[in-house]
Amino acid sequence: MQGVKLILQERTDEVEAYFSFIQTYTSTGTNDDLNKILKSNLILMLYNLIESSMSNAVEEIHNEIHLRSVSFNTLKIELRKRLIKYLKNNLNPDQFVTGINDIALDIVKQCFDKQKLFNGNIDSKKIRELSDNYGFSSNTDYNQTKHGSCLVTIKGRRNDLAHGTFSFTEVGKDYSIGDLEKMKTETINYLTEIIGNIELYLTNQEYISVAATA
Repeated sequence: MQGVKLILQERTDEVEAYFSFIQTYTSTGTNDDLNKILKSNLILMLYNLIESSMSNAVEEIHNEIHLRSVSFNTLKIELRKRLIKYLKNNLNPDQFVTGINDIALDIVKQCFDKQKLFNGNIDSKKIRELSDNYGFSSNTDYNQTKHGSCLVTIKGRRNDLAHGTFSFTEVGKDYSIGDLEKMKTETINYLTEIIGNIELYLTNQEYISVAATA
């Protein structure tokens, strides 16, 4: 998980540096369209932080299970169901067969596509679904994270911008610097705790079913 945490830190640093710039720009008393555009860009950066952190973390889960040569039969039932669902909906049989040597071991590696994992639609609800599927904890300190409630807003506003529903000035005008700082802080705290939960999950090999360890 060191690589995942390093990327999280690097992108967090980018967000913090950009926020400091906006804060300085706003403190000059300007409230022009550029100010609004700058605020909208911060929301895009926060979404980038969320999706990159979680896609890297889920990829790490698959890599770790495959690296440890854990058999499909010993995985938690929820994870097995997720893999089968992915296999059914996404994989061409010919491609799957040519990519494996031992289906019980290689299915975890094959049933994952980083590019298709979220498709611009990740928020705290999606992370809780992943938690249920994989078996890691989604619990966080509410006082620090509000359980990631702001991720719904970030996802929605990101999609508004990506799809051209609203302009950057239209989105940016809805948020004060205080709003954005709160959103930034809660997002970073939430992701940091979730990544910590996943690291503990991997360390304790919690992807293995209780029956397999009995």
